[in-house]
Amino acid sequence: MLKEHSSFIKQAVALIDCFLLAIAFLLAYYCAALLKPLEPFLNYWMMFIGFLGFYLYFAWSRSLFSLLQFTWIRHLVSRVIMIFVSAGALGAAILFMVPDKFHSRTLYLYFFLFSGILILVEKILLRAVIVQIRRHNRNTTPIILFGRGRSASSIIKKLEAHPEWGIRIVRIVDIAVSVREFEEILRSIHVEEIFFCIPRSLTKTGFKIDQYLQICEEMGRSARVFLNILGSTSFARWQYSSFLDSPTLLSHTVELDPDQLIFKRMFDIALSLVGMGVLVAVFPVLAFAIKTTSPGPIFFKQVRVGKNGKRFQIYKFRSMGIDAEVRKKELMSQNELSGAVFKMKNDPRVTSIGKLMRKLSLDELPQFINVLKGEMSMVGTRPPTPDEVAKYEKWHHRRISVKPGITGMWQVSGRNRITDFDEIVRLDLKYIDSWSVWIDIKIVFKTVVVLLERDQAY
Repeated sequence: MLKEHSSFIKQAVALIDCFLLAIAFLLAYYCAALLKPLEPFLNYWMMFIGFLGFYLYFAWSRSLFSLLQFTWIRHLVSRVIMIFVSAGALGAAILFMVPDKFHSRTLYLYFFLFSGILILVEKILLRAVIVQIRRHNRNTTPIILFGRGRSASSIIKKLEAHPEWGIRIVRIVDIAVSVREFEEILRSIHVEEIFFCIPRSLTKTGFKIDQYLQICEEMGRSARVFLNILGSTSFARWQYSSFLDSPTLLSHTVELDPDQLIFKRMFDIALSLVGMGVLVAVFPVLAFAIKTTSPGPIFFKQVRVGKNGKRFQIYKFRSMGIDAEVRKKELMSQNELSGAVFKMKNDPRVTSIGKLMRKLSLDELPQFINVLKGEMSMVGTRPPTPDEVAKYEKWHHRRISVKPGITGMWQVSGRNRITDFDEIVRLDLKYIDSWSVWIDIKIVFKTVVVLLERDQAY
């Protein structure tokens, strides 16, 4: 098999990382002690163990110990930074729940910085060593490539362009080779795997891969089949999983990263709790203003369409008259957006206090309730109404393949200057296709800047 599952190597690297973290903690303690008095060294064991545990979890799940995995060196620096940010955030959250004498912000900050630097330097050095070893044709896996067509050519080009992956093609076998000839080839040369790259079009001509796979099975050779079904979609990602005791491939257009999704949910909960604090503080003033300036309830509730078509009730401070939905039909001819969204700058349905709330985005505050309930996220695509979804073109529906958000790419890209719904959807799809926790954080900060600059909403 390809040299990517060596548990011994993974465990050895994990032990080295543990040792480096211990060194970083020791250095951090002595540096922090120069600035302020600290408790005895062993009193901070919980800080070290807690951070170490979170680091090992995230590092293991994101393949930071898999040195022999041929794609290990891809995006190495960004992966290390993401792991440390995730572990550091969780570690900091735990520290605030233990007695003061068992934690020190100064010590923790030094520990975080020193450990990050040591681990990053270690990984970069290991990367350089692995690249040099494999470029000199050592620690490589000999394979046979069986197939033809664009799929096979693509695999060959990738392997030739990346010798550091450690995969060496010793022979290319065309599908015209008979089963008996294929067996003789396996007998005569040393290979650890056979890559099968069969074009989809050939499956209609009677070619069967079964006998070749059986030869590999009988001779104890590993076979890796490149499923050409992947080429049937343009941008959807494919993920292998076992389901109902059968191997399956799941096609999805949203990156399914469990670690980042957990972090995103924690991020949502943390910010929504802050938002709820603001909501409670301004509620008496806004409630009084809404009730005294127009008849009707304080809150506006409306059914919206969430992730994958799931409907939920959104909450807002009411900024329009109680007959807003009825009057909307009369105003459709004045819609300033082309497509399945209604937007009007001087909307006569908006109340006097509603204009102020919209200018400061105060009407959106109750949506933190939706975020806490898990119906929305802090960052995402804006949730449409069922009527709007009914007008969607087929490609528009992908914008509701993720959890909707209070803010998003459109809101920080000059939403009042965009008048084409298709452009809004393109921004939403750009967010979906490039999503990461970092993008969410960036959008939140940009949203704050937009609010401070009073980029008027309407």
